[in-house]
Amino acid sequence: MSARARLTGRPWPGVAEQIAHWCATTPLAPAVVQGSRTWTYRELEAAAGAIATALQAQLPGPGRVVAVTGPRGFTTVAAWVAVLATRSVLLPVDPGLASAQSARMVSRAGADLVLALDGARVPTADGASVLRLDSGQLGPGGRLPLGEPPQPEEPGYVLFTSGSTGQPKAILGRHRSLAHFLTWLRNALHVQPCDRIGHLAGVGFDVTLREVLLPLSAGATLCLPPPAPLPPAQALAWLADNRITLLHAVPTVARAWLHASDDGIRLPLLRAVLFSGEPLTDTLVARWRTHLDYRGEIVNQYGPTETTLIRCWHRVEEDPVPGIQPLGRPIPGSEAWAEDPPGARVPPGASGEIVLRTMYGTSGYLGASEEEDARFAFGPGGEVIYRTGDLGHLDTDGTLHFHGRLDDQVKIYGVRVHLHAVEAVLEAQPGIHQAAVTAQADADGGAPRLTAHLVLAPGCDAIPGGLRAALLQHLPAAAVPARFLTVDALPRTNSSGKLDRSRLTNPSPSGS
Repeated sequence: MSARARLTGRPWPGVAEQIAHWCATTPLAPAVVQGSRTWTYRELEAAAGAIATALQAQLPGPGRVVAVTGPRGFTTVAAWVAVLATRSVLLPVDPGLASAQSARMVSRAGADLVLALDGARVPTADGASVLRLDSGQLGPGGRLPLGEPPQPEEPGYVLFTSGSTGQPKAILGRHRSLAHFLTWLRNALHVQPCDRIGHLAGVGFDVTLREVLLPLSAGATLCLPPPAPLPPAQALAWLADNRITLLHAVPTVARAWLHASDDGIRLPLLRAVLFSGEPLTDTLVARWRTHLDYRGEIVNQYGPTETTLIRCWHRVEEDPVPGIQPLGRPIPGSEAWAEDPPGARVPPGASGEIVLRTMYGTSGYLGASEEEDARFAFGPGGEVIYRTGDLGHLDTDGTLHFHGRLDDQVKIYGVRVHLHAVEAVLEAQPGIHQAAVTAQADADGGAPRLTAHLVLAPGCDAIPGGLRAALLQHLPAAAVPARFLTVDALPRTNSSGKLDRSRLTNPSPSGS
């Protein structure tokens, strides 16, 4: 069988079609739960159908970008389903983002419509109309308006990830790729209608698509925490109280849960926890199993947002390998290898840049630079090759291992942070002449902490007041430095005059 034949596989029903199947076959089963309130699949379809009708009255046809912003709740979930059912392009916008950030996202994605739910603030953007809907105004609903299925490369969603130039990058995902991934994951984990899956990730992360759409495409129950972020000290108790059976988690977030929770909490119904977004260590695996007396499965997953959620996965053994856990083997429809700088594949065991190939990737970036676009190569039939910027190697059995990064990117609570991007935003602030940002690993293996080393502008003798609040207008919270330190000058290399980060000293944890 040829490589292309192995990758192509067969067509999958669209996500909206998968959800509609359960609305028709198990209409009275619980679809969405939040606190003491439950929506059945019939109620979910009615709300999504009403929103879809409102969308179709506003949009001239499929393929239009719809920005959806609203509190974590029933109406927002229904709106996501409605956008996918109308073959529109879903852009999730976190209602907690600063106005300037959300407005830039809506503009950069070229949104045709902003759907503001339940009183959410409306991000402004040129050319985008606004539709406000409240849960009490939906009116009678109907069936989801399923027409012709999406074409193989038809766009289905837009997600943002950090950019090396200080501007976030918009990634255009495909309907078919999302449907393929959900179908594979549902089968691989044997997701059943009896499963209960929690939605704890922030809106805008690709893991949110998994958390929301996996249970609904399997006839299972999506469990929502309160609209406000759940404090780490309450997370594990919430998982236990809601009888969660499948969980997606970022390693540093899970570590914070363990650190803040009571020792007596157990999760006997949790049968699988899926880690992704950061390297998973044997230390966290051991703490998770010991602290919770956890007997279920632990899975490490790997895949940049650019390649549609996850491309490799690894079931962690009872005795995990020392240090960072393997990224695993490619899922069906994908390949992985390592390349040297000239672009040649290196043999098993040799380190190189991790390259992913799939028939179920994304369509790349919207309005990216030539350097960013160069990471992608597109072939016939929707094939995508993506150079990740990650370093790693393959074992002889095809298992992929992670070594680090080629650039200045770090992961903080699962958020990609480019140090150059943070520096660019800092240097645009009044009173800042130059900036250099360093990342220092937490002593107990938690998320790195960022320190900003600042050269003040002439005439400015102190760090400008309100600097942290100003940065939050342009950067995600994870990218705002924890500490600010003034220096007379930034160290440079003798050979090229470039910034020498190795000579920047991070302050102790008690530093300002």
